[in-house]
Amino acid sequence: MNGEARESKWQRARNPRPIFLQERDQRIVSSVYEFGFLTRHQIQRLFDFNCVTRVNIRLRMLFDHSYLSRRFLPAIKGSSQALYFLGPQGVDLISQRIGIDPAIIKKKQRNYYERKELFLDHDLLLNDVRIGVYEALRKLPDTRLDQWVSYTDCLQEWNLRNPKTGCQSKAALRPDGYFRYFSGDKLFGCFLEVDRSTMSNSRFQSKVKLYLEYIRSGLYPSKYGLQFFRVLVVTETRQRLLNLKTATAQLTDRIFWFARADRLREGSLFDQIWERPGKPGTFSLLE
Repeated sequence: MNGEARESKWQRARNPRPIFLQERDQRIVSSVYEFGFLTRHQIQRLFDFNCVTRVNIRLRMLFDHSYLSRRFLPAIKGSSQALYFLGPQGVDLISQRIGIDPAIIKKKQRNYYERKELFLDHDLLLNDVRIGVYEALRKLPDTRLDQWVSYTDCLQEWNLRNPKTGCQSKAALRPDGYFRYFSGDKLFGCFLEVDRSTMSNSRFQSKVKLYLEYIRSGLYPSKYGLQFFRVLVVTETRQRLLNLKTATAQLTDRIFWFARADRLREGSLFDQIWERPGKPGTFSLLE
């Protein structure tokens, strides 16, 4: 065969072209670590790559030089989707940039890389929502992100007392994420629940009850420094949104806000796209 062999999507090039690591390259690697993994399209959204060819070339070079690793999801039709994870050289880069032991970074990345496809689909949607938050913040000069806490660091645990028996049991709540943002000088806190229709309405009601118990525990102000929070529930379909909103309304008309994921992908997080249980109309998170 004449010319160079075609690059394999599965293997790194044996003799890749030299790479000069630009600041944007380092931020891409840092974002992959922060999110756990990202698709090419998600990286485009985060870094405003206008050209698919350019981002593909850059990601290929970061892969060939071991700053990124990747795996492919099975495809029913068309080409399979690549998920980019932190590579061996990326571990060293992140360790130097933020001063974390490489062993800790490797352990965190191994957990992501070995996740089953069912959970990867959930995490992909969660990453889409998170990027939608960032896109919306860029559109409004008077808003800014104060803090983002990933689900791995979002576990809430407390002792729950049964009022009838007096017995205590351990309560545990793990949201999909938590973030705080400023609108002007006002600070808002939100837990995030990404729903892919894998939970029954009754199980979702159990989670609603757990959030209400968490309010009563008094732990939120001491942990996050705010008195109040919202729970943002993001669904994939309109019907699922209505089902969960109705199930929630049977228990409370407080704290829960509902929207479809496709609306957030348009960078419209702060628009009037949110619905609330027991209340007509739509609402904005700036209210």
